[in-house]
Amino acid sequence: MPAVDHDAGEGDGDGRVPGHDVVVHLQTAALEVIAAVRALLDAAEGVLRDPGAAVNLAASLAGRARAGHDSGDGEDDGSGGVEHIPVSE
Repeated sequence: MPAVDHDAGEGDGDGRVPGHDVVVHLQTAALEVIAAVRALLDAAEGVLRDPGAAVNLAASLAGRARAGHDSGDGEDDGSGGVEHIPVSE
């Protein structure tokens, strides 16, 4: 018995079947996920092929983080780095 297409012939006046937009958005999202996974795999492959570069990058980032943390003026106002801006109406 052939499958029945319950949406056949029904639309919103512009020739599209209900749910078409949902399918398009899901396809777009799936393609973006695939692209992100490819980028992650490329990065992982790069680390495996040249682990020294990854170590150098990590050391550089750690050094910058340390320098940024140490560059404070030594005063701690307890705000945790959050600037409180008063708002008046």
